[in-house]
Amino acid sequence: MDRRGARRRLWAAVVGASIVLASCGSQVTPSGAPSGDPATPSPVALPTEHLAPASVPSLPSSRPSVAPASATLRISQSSIRLPSGRSRSVALALGSGILVCGGLRASGTTGSILRIDLPSGRVSPVGSLPSPVHDAGGSVLNGSGVIIGGGRFGPGATVQGVAATGHGVALGTLPALRADLVAVTVNGELVVVGGGTTSFYDTRVLATTDGSHFRVVARLLVGVRYPAVTVLGGLIYVIGGSTTAGDTTAIQSIDPASGVVRIVGHLARGLSHASAFVLAGAVLIAGGRTTGRAQDVVWRLTPSTGTVHQVGRLPYAVSDMAVAVVGTTGYLVGGEAAGLLASVITVTIQ
Repeated sequence: MDRRGARRRLWAAVVGASIVLASCGSQVTPSGAPSGDPATPSPVALPTEHLAPASVPSLPSSRPSVAPASATLRISQSSIRLPSGRSRSVALALGSGILVCGGLRASGTTGSILRIDLPSGRVSPVGSLPSPVHDAGGSVLNGSGVIIGGGRFGPGATVQGVAATGHGVALGTLPALRADLVAVTVNGELVVVGGGTTSFYDTRVLATTDGSHFRVVARLLVGVRYPAVTVLGGLIYVIGGSTTAGDTTAIQSIDPASGVVRIVGHLARGLSHASAFVLAGAVLIAGGRTTGRAQDVVWRLTPSTGTVHQVGRLPYAVSDMAVAVVGTTGYLVGGEAAGLLASVITVTIQ
């Protein structure tokens, strides 16, 4: 069998589930033993923020409407817990659950895949990646998960497929070594944004429909690793990230259809290792690091003006969370502060 035919059969083997968005990064292993979750975190309530009970909401039957600027966030530490602390993994919303793929544990890089069952919140191991990675990008394409890049001891180029059952297979390779990246799905294509190696910040924005063949659709104006990335209205927003000069404030927009990249705004301060996601049409940015220090702020980006304002606080400062959106709830999974965390934060918008 020729190589191209083998790839097609591998890709077909993993087709079978549904939606997501994820984010993590590569290469930095937290120093010291994990300290576990912060003891009794004390959220700071803002006028526009209310803490919700630590419960998992049921899945909605209809698509949520766009949230007004005055919408209220409900932010809570969920009752869901991973078996152990895990950071820099990829979260894939598939079917009625979330698959947490790879990442860093106390013992190092893992290839294990955990399933968070919704709405029960039960967590169980379901499979493993062929190649253990952390700091990879990931998204859902054609009903199956795709894990791109990342690495075990340094940046890699592997592309791996994940079925809803947790079965993982190798799909192909990236054109170059790449970690600390984010992958999102736009108009039926998986798009790779940011990342690179410690000496090379890859500005190429790549697109694929099969995980094996990639084409360049744009180039970032500011090369970044560890950016927060999400999609709204067919545009990709690349928020902050680490540059050769430190954490950037730049917010870049990418139109993958035309290849146009613009700087549409700036954060109040440099930020990297954060998680971005969309709830009811609102672009939210949570946690991350500024000059190496974990953050607890949740920001909202107004794409039409490029302005960003604070809308809430997380229960504790954290970076490098995996993120998945299911219905009207965003799930921020694991992450790190002084050590690796096993907790999950839920965010809903009203």
